Amino acid sequence: MPDDDVIVKVSKVLDRGLVSIPLEIREKLDLRPGTKMIVFATEDGVILRKAELFFEREAPGGLLKRIRGIFSKVPIRDMEE
Repeated sequence: MPDDDVIVKVSKVLDRGLVSIPLEIREKLDLRPGTKMIVFATEDGVILRKAELFFEREAPGGLLKRIRGIFSKVPIRDMEE
């Protein structure tokens, strides 16, 4: 997904640490039940990445740099809804 196609939605952490990924994002990324995800912990949040794409495309350092660049373009007010 190109950087300018960023979708920002709000979700809650539920019991047992479950987090619902909004339908629009699941459809865009073709996330289906059973899709394996890599979970990264950063100092201020969590990053999810499809395991198959992570192992095919890039190392963690490059991914984190790209994600920081994407989120620097997202206005905070859009994320507070």
